[in-house]
Amino acid sequence: MADMNMVIANNISRYLERRQKKQVELADYLNVSRQIVSKMLSGARTITAGELRKISEFCGTSMEELTSIPYNYEEIDVFHVFMGQVKTEAARQSIRDIDTLISLILFHDKVRENEAAMREEWTEF
Repeated sequence: MADMNMVIANNISRYLERRQKKQVELADYLNVSRQIVSKMLSGARTITAGELRKISEFCGTSMEELTSIPYNYEEIDVFHVFMGQVKTEAARQSIRDIDTLISLILFHDKVRENEAAMREEWTEF
């Protein structure tokens, strides 16, 4: 499932780049701080419908275009939403380590599952 915060954030970033506009200009247009825009564009903060309407005006596109999932969209790291809210690099590294451990556990579980299936096949002969 697509992380819609990231889809919208990536679409906005793409339009800002195309129009050669900066985040600070968007912040001024929305009358919010640069930090708020940074959180919006990192996917750490949800963009309200009203903000999205104003952003679409600023970018010269439609709200529908900003909320469209690109046909070549690849799912982002599962922990991305949390990473935007983590304050220290040590905490970010801990989350990355946990993600790696979970992947290893799932991998080994699948290996054990396959081993059991193979044993069953061999005992049937």
